[in-house]
Amino acid sequence: MRTVAATVLPRPVAAALALVAALIPVTVPAVTGATPACAAATGPHAALVIDTGAGAHSFCVALDAASVSGIHLIELAGAQDHLAYGFGSGGQAVCRLAGVGPQGDDCFADYPDYWGYWHGDGRGGWTWSSSGAASTQVRDGALDAWVWGSGDSGATHPKPPSLGIDDVCVPATATPAAPPPATRSTPPPSAPSSEVRSSASPSSAGSSRPSTARPATPSRAGPVTAAPPERGSPTVAAFAAAQGPPPSAPGPGLLVALVLGMALAGGGWLRLRSARRGRSIG
Repeated sequence: MRTVAATVLPRPVAAALALVAALIPVTVPAVTGATPACAAATGPHAALVIDTGAGAHSFCVALDAASVSGIHLIELAGAQDHLAYGFGSGGQAVCRLAGVGPQGDDCFADYPDYWGYWHGDGRGGWTWSSSGAASTQVRDGALDAWVWGSGDSGATHPKPPSLGIDDVCVPATATPAAPPPATRSTPPPSAPSSEVRSSASPSSAGSSRPSTARPATPSRAGPVTAAPPERGSPTVAAFAAAQGPPPSAPGPGLLVALVLGMALAGGGWLRLRSARRGRSIG
C-alpha cells in the first residue's frame, strides 16, 4: 500500500498560484483599545468633561462601584478612554489632564492658571466644587468637569461648556421594530366607457364614430362637385346634410334657423304641388 505524503504541483501551475497570491493584498484590521467618548450608557456611568481652553473633551465613564471619588473617575477615564492625567500632593490633587498642566507634584506651579473643578446638574448648568476631587463622591448619572484657567472661584474661573448628561452619555434605546411590509393598493376598476352611436347613416354629417373605411382614391378626371338643388325643392335638407358639418359645432340659434328653413321649404313645396294639381284639374 502506497501513502502519498504531499502533492507536488507542476512548475507552471505552482508559478501561477504564487503570482496570484502576490497580487492579492491581505489586509489585517488594526485593533485599538480606545472607545468612543460619546458611548451608549447601559450600566452605572458618569460623564467627565475636560476643557483645556483650546477645546473640550467628553468621556462617558463606566463606574466600577455604586460611587467613586473624583480622582478615581479620572483614573477610570484613563483606563477606558486613554485620558492622560497626572496627580500631585500624594495623589490627592489634579495637576495635568490631556497634556495640559504642570508635570511635577506641585499642581499650582503654573498659577494663576490651574485646573478648576466643577459639578454639573445634568441639564447644562455648573456649580463650583467647594471640596477636592479626592473627597468628592461621584455616583451614577453624575457629571464632573475640569477647566484649565485662572480664577479662584466660580465667579472668576472659566466655566465648562453647557452640556447635559445625555450629551455625553447617549441613553441606550431599544432597536426599533422593522416596519410591516407595504401593501400595494389595487385601484378600483374603471367604469366601461359607453360608446355613443349615431342614428344617422355612415355617410351622414352627424356621425360620431370615425370611419374605418379607406379614403376613396380620386379619379383621374378630377374631383366631382355636386350642384346645389333648386330652391323650394324637398332635397334642400338632404343636400345640406350631405355637405358635412360646419367647421364648428352649431349653436342653438343656428339649429333653430335650420329647422325653420326646412319647415318653410317643406311648406313652399306643398303649396307649389297644390297649385300644379289645381291647374291640372281645371
